[in-house]
Parts: sequence; C-alpha cells; structure tokens
Amino acid sequence: MRQSRRPKLGDMLVVTPDYQRSQWLSRDRRGDQYVGIVYEIRLDKWGHQNNVFVRWQIDPPRNYNPHYGYAGTNIHNLRSEFEIIRNGVSIP
Repeated sequence: MRQSRRPKLGDMLVVTPDYQRSQWLSRDRRGDQYVGIVYEIRLDKWGHQNNVFVRWQIDPPRNYNPHYGYAGTNIHNLRSEFEIIRNGVSIP
C-alpha cells in the first residue's frame, strides 16, 4: 500500500534545500543535507497543512522559518528537496 507524502508527526525529514544545488556554491557546500523530526503541524481552516514544524538534529537550513515552519504542500510536492522517512521507510 502506498503511503501519502503528507507529513505526519514523528516523520523524519531529510532536506536538501534548492539553494544547495546552486552552481554558485562551492562543491563542498552543495551536498549539505539537514535532518529533523516533525513535531507540530498546524492546519488552516480548510484542513491543509499550513505550518509544519521540525526539530532539527543540528542547525536548520536557511530556508526554514522557525515561526512558520514549512508549508506541508511544499514538503508533499518538492520531492527533490524533501525526503520523508516514516517508520524507517522512505516515502516516494
């Protein structure tokens, strides 16, 4: 059974921000990845995941806003930037 890419509490996110793939960054900075756990999800009035908050292993990526988190839609759609790992399995 295929699982949804909508983030859930407890999911691990591996984030490779789009700015990391920039040709202008040095090679040693391009492959940076950030790992964190989803700890809070705020829904809007239509039930969409408006704010997804992540507790980071070390430092957060520059494109993460600690006051608003990430939009759940971005996590769902930007497969090249967000890898979701749930129960030890990567969600395609």
